[in-house]
Amino acid sequence: MAMKIQQSTTETEKCIDLINDLGIEFVRYELYDMNSVARSKTYPARHFQSCVKSGISFPHDFLVFDTQGNNPETHLSKKYLFSDMLFYPDLSTVTVLPWVEDTARVFLSVSLVGEGDKVTIDPRNIAQAQLTALEERKISLLSSFEYEFWVVEGKSRKTITEGLNICSTLRLAEYQKLFNSIAKNLYKAGVDIERLETEYAPGQFEMPIKPSFGIRAADNAATFRTGVKEMAKQQGFSASFMTKLFKDQEGSSGHLNHSLWSLDRQTPLHSDKSRPNGLSKMGEHWIAGLLAHAPALSLLQSPSLNCRDTFRLDTFAPSNATWGVDNRTCAVRLKRTGVHGSYIENRLGSSAGNPYISLAAMIAAGIDGIDRKLPLPEAVPFNKPSSDEASIPPGTVPLPNDIDGALKSLTEDTVLCKAFGFDFIQAFRTVKMHEKKLLSSYCGDKNEDAYKWFKEFYFDYI
Repeated sequence: MAMKIQQSTTETEKCIDLINDLGIEFVRYELYDMNSVARSKTYPARHFQSCVKSGISFPHDFLVFDTQGNNPETHLSKKYLFSDMLFYPDLSTVTVLPWVEDTARVFLSVSLVGEGDKVTIDPRNIAQAQLTALEERKISLLSSFEYEFWVVEGKSRKTITEGLNICSTLRLAEYQKLFNSIAKNLYKAGVDIERLETEYAPGQFEMPIKPSFGIRAADNAATFRTGVKEMAKQQGFSASFMTKLFKDQEGSSGHLNHSLWSLDRQTPLHSDKSRPNGLSKMGEHWIAGLLAHAPALSLLQSPSLNCRDTFRLDTFAPSNATWGVDNRTCAVRLKRTGVHGSYIENRLGSSAGNPYISLAAMIAAGIDGIDRKLPLPEAVPFNKPSSDEASIPPGTVPLPNDIDGALKSLTEDTVLCKAFGFDFIQAFRTVKMHEKKLLSSYCGDKNEDAYKWFKEFYFDYI
């Protein structure tokens, strides 16, 4: 039988003291499904101790719902029917939510189902396992998510800004109260916003998160995503992390910025100023691993049908498995800035991606590059687009821009399939095919109706 998270009496008592001292009345027990939808149960705080001891039950289907809560029949549905999974709170994640009255939130992890089977479809568990695999190689990961998102008026559904004007001071000024309150409340909840700005498209904004080590980076991203949506609702707006709101405009990204460090978190392992591009051999192997698995990564990190429209030539999203120094058109961008000289920007992710899945997939790919000592292809020059045939290294593979091609890339990628496990990959594939069937039923041969369906299916949920 799988073991539950071991919470010491001292940890539980500290949390109870915190809850009592702050007058917390309710505790929200939360998990993230594979579509980046936060699902939770809220208990009166007086039941906290029993919840820690006994766990929180959810039907296993919750993790494989589509965005609207429909239940596509997976192989797990047939095996376990409607059995509950048992989740245990990770007490290190207990956080007071300033935007929800008298409420704290704790993330759930470790799932059991049936006779105590451990079913590895919980994205947070999968990410934890990959972080452990990285630590076994004496490496720790410092990372952060850089999300773009949309904001519309709650009733009219019109974007709150018009036109194309990135980083416009006046464009942001009209809604400064909304974004300032979001930034301040997130900081109180432990999520440090690096900055806030308007992005390129109408109603598009960006608030990058400061980096953290380990699972905390994905936890921060999950808190950020749900918090932005909740606080926007409270002020009469709707925010969404769906990828493309307009067919003829840029999409919203979910870049994963990261660097490799020693276990004591003091020495950067990805960089070496004495070597070409300032990359260590480990850094080169890591990036080579990301490129080798880029087609499959592009689906795990940009998972919705709507995401596939971003993988086009001559956009700010990548179209092939290339890398470059400060080149925004590549799948991987090396940024030579900061105290230690550089960090790596994984540009394969969209705003719709689940942060735990994105983190786990990237680590699995990077580890493979390190373990196999994969050679790093030539970089695309900083002043050349990655679509320039003369600048693309021989053997560079394109990224799939349709769901069938993306699923084929994933199921043929034995490294990522092993990292995520049979249960997850099969369930994930079923959910994606279910979405494809729904879109086809809605649109038929009228592809022009796809964006109407995308908005109905994704906007209010992701």
